[in-house]
Amino acid sequence: MRFRTLRIYIGKRYCGDLFQYGQGHTAITRFTPHREFWLDPAAPVLGWAGRQGTDRERQLFLADAAMQPFFNGSGERLPAFFQNLLPEGPLRKHLEQLRKCPPDDHMEILAMCGDDLPGNVYAKPGPEDRTAMEAVVTQGHDALEMTVIEAPLAGATSLSGIQPKLGLVEKGGRYVARTRLGKGGKHIIAKLPTAEYALLPEVEELSLRLARAAGVTTCEAALRPVDTIAPENQPYTLAAGRQFLAVTRFDRSPTGHIHCEDFAQVLDVDPSEKYRDAHERASYAAMLLVIDRAMGLGERAQFEIMRRLMVNEMLGNLDAHLKNFGVIYADGVTPALSPAYDVVAYAAYMKLKGHALSFYRGAPQRAEITPALVRGLCNAVGMSEPKVRAELAGTVTLAREKWPQMIEDSALMPEHKTRLMEHFESVPAVQAQARRTGIRAARGKG
Repeated sequence: MRFRTLRIYIGKRYCGDLFQYGQGHTAITRFTPHREFWLDPAAPVLGWAGRQGTDRERQLFLADAAMQPFFNGSGERLPAFFQNLLPEGPLRKHLEQLRKCPPDDHMEILAMCGDDLPGNVYAKPGPEDRTAMEAVVTQGHDALEMTVIEAPLAGATSLSGIQPKLGLVEKGGRYVARTRLGKGGKHIIAKLPTAEYALLPEVEELSLRLARAAGVTTCEAALRPVDTIAPENQPYTLAAGRQFLAVTRFDRSPTGHIHCEDFAQVLDVDPSEKYRDAHERASYAAMLLVIDRAMGLGERAQFEIMRRLMVNEMLGNLDAHLKNFGVIYADGVTPALSPAYDVVAYAAYMKLKGHALSFYRGAPQRAEITPALVRGLCNAVGMSEPKVRAELAGTVTLAREKWPQMIEDSALMPEHKTRLMEHFESVPAVQAQARRTGIRAARGKG
C-alpha cells in the first residue's frame, strides 16, 4: 500500500506528522500529533479547532486522536485544517502542471507549497524510517510501500480564491519571487486582471476604500502596473498597460511568518463546504459565537463582523464565505480578527442580492439585513439588538455620506458606477434610513 508523510511545523515547533496510507476513497489520511507539543499549555496555536483549555482536556483530546475530526481526513482529502491551506483556482492548476500531479493529489500540492503556506505553518517531507512508520500506521501488520514525497518547490505559494494571484515580494518598486530575496521587502498578494470581469483590480481597490470609509478595518492594498512584476515571475499572459492589486500580506513580516487562520479552519469545515456544511457550522452566527464565547474577543469584534456584513450587502459582495473571514495570532497564541480582505463590489457586474452564508439556523438563504433578521441573529448568538442596530445604522450613515462621491470620482467605467449606485440605493437598510431622514427633514421644514 502506498504511504506518504509530511512533517508539520508551526514556525520551528514540530507538531506531528500528516500521513496518507493507501489511495482513493479507502485511503487513510491522518495527522498524528506530537505529544510534547499538544500537551504543552504554552505551545503556539496551530489550529483553533484543536486547541484545548486545560491539561485534562488536552490529555483526553490526544487519547482520542484517532476519532477526533481535527486529526482525520476522508479518503485522500486532508483533515479540514490542512485542506484549507491548499491553493485554489488558476494558481492551483498552475502548480499541478508544474508538479505534474493529478488535480486531486492534495498531499502533493501541500508538500509543494510547504515553505510558503498561509500563516506560520510549514510542511516538510517526513522521515523514511519504514519500521517507525509501520508501527504508527499498521501496528506492524502490513508492509508499507514507501513513496518519497518531493520537497517544497522554490517559489510555490498557496493562495486561495478563483482570481489569478501570485505571491510576490516588493523591493525597490519591483515585484519578484520571494526566493530571489533574502529577508526584507514587503510580501504581497498580486491579484491580477481577468477577461471575465473588466477592471476587477480597480473594483476591489475601490471596494476596500469604501469599506474603510464606512468604518471597517481592512487590509492594505494599492494598484500597481503589471509591468512592475518581473517577467520570469509572471505565469499568466497579461496585456501591457493593465494594473494589478498589490495586497499587503498581514501574515508576513520582514522577519518571518505570522500565524493566521480563516474561519473554515477555525470551525473545522472542509473548504468544499465553505458556503454550507452538513453540521450548519458555515454561518455568520457560528462565527460570532466562537469569536465571543471561545476566543473571548467580545462584542467589539462581533460589531466589526456586523459592519463588514453591512458593507458587503451595500457593495453586493455575494462571496463572503467562511474563508473570507479570519483571525491572526500576532504572538502565536492570542487571536484577534484579521483585517477584512477579499471585499469585492460584485454589484458593479451583476444584479444579485443577499449574502453567501446563512445568518443563523432557520434564516432564509441569500437574506438581506432587515430588522427581523437582526432580531433573529441577536437572539441566536446573545448579542444586544439595540447595540447591533446602532452599529449598522452608523455604518449605513457613513456610506450614504461618503460613497456616492467616492464612486463618482473613481476610475471605474460609467456602467460600473451606475450599477453600484443602483444597487446601493436598493439595499433595504439604506432605503429605510433615507426614508427616515426624509421624514425628519420634512418635519423640520414644517
